[in-house]
Amino acid sequence: MNKFLKLTWAMMLLAGFVGLQSCNKDFDSPPAPGDPAIVANTSIAALKAMHTTGGAYDVITSNVIISGVVVANDKSGNLYKTLYIQDSTGGLQVSLDAPSLYGSYPVGRRIFIRCKDLCLSDYNYMIQLGVKATVAGIPSIEAIPSALISKYVVGGSLNNPVVAKKVNVDMLTTSMQDKYLGTLIELDNFAFANPTGSYGDTSAYKSTVNRDVKNCPADGNKSIIVRTSAYANFAAWPVAKGRGKLRAIYTIFGSTKQLLLRDTADVLFTNPYTCALPAGTLLSEDFESIGANNSTLALTGWKNIGETGGILYQNALFGPVKCAKVTAFSSGVTNVTSWLISPQISLAGAAAPKLSFTNAAGFLSGVAVLKVYVSTNYAGGNNPSASTWTELPATYVTPPASGFSAFVSSGDLSLSPYIGQNVYIGFKYTGGDPSGTTTWEIDDVKVVAQ
Repeated sequence: MNKFLKLTWAMMLLAGFVGLQSCNKDFDSPPAPGDPAIVANTSIAALKAMHTTGGAYDVITSNVIISGVVVANDKSGNLYKTLYIQDSTGGLQVSLDAPSLYGSYPVGRRIFIRCKDLCLSDYNYMIQLGVKATVAGIPSIEAIPSALISKYVVGGSLNNPVVAKKVNVDMLTTSMQDKYLGTLIELDNFAFANPTGSYGDTSAYKSTVNRDVKNCPADGNKSIIVRTSAYANFAAWPVAKGRGKLRAIYTIFGSTKQLLLRDTADVLFTNPYTCALPAGTLLSEDFESIGANNSTLALTGWKNIGETGGILYQNALFGPVKCAKVTAFSSGVTNVTSWLISPQISLAGAAAPKLSFTNAAGFLSGVAVLKVYVSTNYAGGNNPSASTWTELPATYVTPPASGFSAFVSSGDLSLSPYIGQNVYIGFKYTGGDPSGTTTWEIDDVKVVAQ
């Protein structure tokens, strides 16, 4: 009898323990939220199509409901009180007046928005959804007030797939109705045009920073702006120095195409920075990677030498044009000799190799000339005149007395006498202040072979 009672109590305790374990498991793992009993009756593209006039404030008067998956939020600080959602038809910027939106609306969460009484407008043609308000007597589009967010926005299921749309720059337009606006896109074979500095402004001014990214000539030589807030948690990070895939939210400001990073995990620059040269191209330098205007020119593999007088080639930026420039103007140096020398170029096995470049000049003053040379024995030091250089018969522009000329082509300069050898191309500037201060510019240097 005692043995039976002991066995019974043991079985009851075991059953109770298992029951407690089962209860604890259910309590610790509540079911994930699912989609609410709400049905979207309009697509994002159809909603955006209700806003056709830039600057207008289109208050939605019908019972429109949209649904989309969150593709970007404010987690990194690069977005402020803003979500981007997308469905199969497009993307949309949604303004919500609340902090830490990523807590309630993580990337991958589906949300439903009851749009009646909300407003569609645009900020310089970038459409956004919010509420119409009057600020200082002027109509305005503002974020949905925090107290009203739950009235309009309903969260649904989590962990929905978020896949970037693979595009090229030419597929992106600045139309308000562009299907890629507000969506997560992916570009390939891009790099920062100037791979130095940080993503954002680290000064006390807290300015938003635009950085150009660019693909290779073989892919169209296209560039687009990456725009980063000074309040992004990665603003002070150095930009990625490689090349590769770039994911971002596509936006516009008027006629300017812009990308907004969610965080640096979207910068997948795992390949070497230098572009692979097209078949038959032995050297290609378009100066698109140069830094600030008037700063010293620094290009990987190139030598910038102030052999006499210490005057170096500089970066030149004039609107979309980026090139190299050199001048003795205001140097106070009467005798200037400056060189810009290419990396070593192998002509082994080359057929009909030729050099070409473009040049421009301005503010003619005295004798200041630019010449191009080739050398087979340059040793790489800071005294290039100690090597043997042969002048090539290039075409040069005639400098005007004021202002700058247009760029002209040097023509195709044969390098066939040097087939089978390693060569250097040297751009030699001679001048002096005040008797020879003409400014010369160089761009689009290429050596090609058949």
